[in-house]
Amino acid sequence: MRYLQQLGIIFAFAFAGELFARLVPGGLPATVMGMLFMLAALGFKILKTEHIAESAGFLGSIMAFFFLPSAVTIIQNADLIMPVLWQLLIVAVAATFCTFFAAYGTVRLLRIMLGRKK
Repeated sequence: MRYLQQLGIIFAFAFAGELFARLVPGGLPATVMGMLFMLAALGFKILKTEHIAESAGFLGSIMAFFFLPSAVTIIQNADLIMPVLWQLLIVAVAATFCTFFAAYGTVRLLRIMLGRKK
């Protein structure tokens, strides 16, 4: 029963993100909004990590399962992808480097900012 309650909490935040994305114009991704709502609830101590820990851990451990449908679709449409494969690889590599350096810069900036507060 504990797992169902935890999944219910996680799905409630996902549903809140869906509602918010439908009500507010601008094309905000509902999944991102749900995660931001959960982050805010965790940050303001409305929700504790113990309330969702086991179910979130389980969902994280089987995350690869959720990518199977998209991987199968890519394989099925390989004849459409092959002519532009090199372009996709360039974009993927460039995005990986951009993400890495953005994360690196964010961590450095936070360490500097937190170091000044001490």
